[in-house]
Amino acid sequence: MKKYWYKTAMLVMALGAFTACSDDDGPKIPEGPIAPVNGAYVINTGNSGANNGTIQWYDRDQKTVSADLFAAANGTGIGDVQDLCIYGSKIYVTCSESAKIEVLNRADFTRIQTLNLANESGQSIKPRYMAATKGNIYFTAYDGTISRLDTINLSITGKIEVGDHPEALTVANNKLYINISGYGSGNQIAVVDIATFKKTKNIEVLLNPYDVCTTGEDGKVYFISCGDFSGNPAQTLQCIDPQTDQVTEICPASKMAMKDNKIYLIYAEYYENADPKSISVYDMNTKQTTQFANYSDFSNPGNIVVDPATGDVIIIDQPFSVLNDIYVYGSDGVLKKKLETGYYTTNMRFVTE
Repeated sequence: MKKYWYKTAMLVMALGAFTACSDDDGPKIPEGPIAPVNGAYVINTGNSGANNGTIQWYDRDQKTVSADLFAAANGTGIGDVQDLCIYGSKIYVTCSESAKIEVLNRADFTRIQTLNLANESGQSIKPRYMAATKGNIYFTAYDGTISRLDTINLSITGKIEVGDHPEALTVANNKLYINISGYGSGNQIAVVDIATFKKTKNIEVLLNPYDVCTTGEDGKVYFISCGDFSGNPAQTLQCIDPQTDQVTEICPASKMAMKDNKIYLIYAEYYENADPKSISVYDMNTKQTTQFANYSDFSNPGNIVVDPATGDVIIIDQPFSVLNDIYVYGSDGVLKKKLETGYYTTNMRFVTE
């Protein structure tokens, strides 16, 4: 099994009931609409094969994390959770191991429809990451494809092959940029023209672009190649100018988040005797990197995100076999709050409208 799941292989505890925030009276479901504009959805992928993924709500004002929204609204668990996309009045959730997309009502998180995914031969396919634009959701899948989902009638209106094990993707300059991981052996970004929904080219990059692919405030595409997990090459943040498709290497990185010309980084190679692990901030103007937080303060820092409204920097800690935590810092590096989340917390998706 691919090392992307090396953490979850050790997670064997059932989800059960858990305290989702640090308040003494336990986790709560938010009152009123579940999706206001002042927070983010917390993605808890769950233990490998346990179908105990959850989705929680992070309230940026109260600095709290709710109980599982999906179970509260629908009376059952969602299974595993890979990615979440907020678009219009709906929320879309890819469940990779369950081979489905859950379409939810943004107002109350109730299920609108479950899209069970299979190929032309009836074999289940694993949906991965999503991007939304111009009335469509685009999602990658482990059968080497990207599909276009119409958000009005919830039907798949197109599907094309893009490469071996496509992963994270983003929209830039009316194109889709898609990491082609090759399950660890790929070294390309596929480019798809949105208007024609046709693949136009591959861009060669460092080995194994995987779960980080985002469009910066400057309109450029930022992504991380993970290498072969032995430091060859080192995990590296790169950038593509969508006007020219020129690739530029920026700095060593395993995870990243951006705001206001600053890139917040986690760097931690897997191999023994690797370079010192770090949590830092890279200034895009000065090209200087400075420490943001002490890596040793965490059990296993797994991701870093930035609140687009406040500039708060959130570090996701993924200790093995137990519930995970998020640490909320100000942009000045001062810790504001530590909150308990679910099993194998992988990301947060902020509501921006």
